[in-house]
Amino acid sequence: MNKAGFESQGGANGKGIWSDRKGEPILGPLLGIGGAVVGGFVGYWLFFVIAKQGFYALALPGVFIGLGCGALSGRKSTCLGIICGILGLAAGILAEWRFAPFAADDSLSYFLMHFHKNSIVTLVLIAIGAICAFYFGRGRKGGAWLRRQKPPIDQSNPS
Repeated sequence: MNKAGFESQGGANGKGIWSDRKGEPILGPLLGIGGAVVGGFVGYWLFFVIAKQGFYALALPGVFIGLGCGALSGRKSTCLGIICGILGLAAGILAEWRFAPFAADDSLSYFLMHFHKNSIVTLVLIAIGAICAFYFGRGRKGGAWLRRQKPPIDQSNPS
């Protein structure tokens, strides 16, 4: 199928079947969500590796969720930022529960019911992770690697 035939399948706007209403490819947000998931796993794993060394880097799961999404999305999107912020909050809470559950009951439901009893440092680090996940998860135009554009042709010097 030629390019004109492929683009004609996109409907009346002719933007193609893999484009959104603005004509931007749909693959970007899907790659961003995939990057957020991979970044979340990396941040979660790094948190425990660093915790074994005696440091408390609870913001890492959220930060890596945002970095993974922002690097691969290829566009700036507040919606992706909100999704990453929520995922970053959940990843921080989950990491803290696995790292230091309450002594009375180590279940997740008990931890969530008594979450406010954690130290202020813990709560602030989880909030920092969620804020960074939102900020970095919004991405930027071009993603982590700027898309190369063809330089303009200089018409003044015909040689």
